[in-house]
Amino acid sequence: MDGPHGYRIAVPGRPGAHAPQVMVVVYRSSETTPEGLTVYRGPGGLRVTVHGRVACFLEPYPPGLNHPYGYAYPLAAA
Repeated sequence: MDGPHGYRIAVPGRPGAHAPQVMVVVYRSSETTPEGLTVYRGPGGLRVTVHGRVACFLEPYPPGLNHPYGYAYPLAAA
């Protein structure tokens, strides 16, 4: 598996509510998509794939997630 061991993901707030974004941390899992992409997991069942700097949220979406994309910031290696 290539790529960082995890990301900090900017999860957008609810559209139209002017809600602030929330930051969550996701970590690489052993799961992959049928296309071979690495799945990163976070709190509350959040699952994402990362394409460059874009996090694509995978279904089923956790409660309160109202947008299919977020911005991904790689975590620094320890």
